[in-house]
Amino acid sequence: MNKHDVSKYIDLLHRRTFILLHSGVDWKPEYEAELQQINQELALLRPLVDQEHSRKLRNNLPNVASCSKQCLYQVNDREVREP
Repeated sequence: MNKHDVSKYIDLLHRRTFILLHSGVDWKPEYEAELQQINQELALLRPLVDQEHSRKLRNNLPNVASCSKQCLYQVNDREVREP
């Protein structure tokens, strides 16, 4: 996954989230078509994201998706594993 793919994926997620969180009573019919397009593009990028997560796991690199079970946190100068 290159920088362009990462940037595009984040931009698509940001736009999708923005539409869903801010449209509310101001929902416009054109949002449906835009969301469908965004979902299609995200579906194309998803295999690349999964591949990158797998690569990070193989190389023992931090992975946001798995961080909740594996991360250690510094609390008052002590390492604490998240429950």
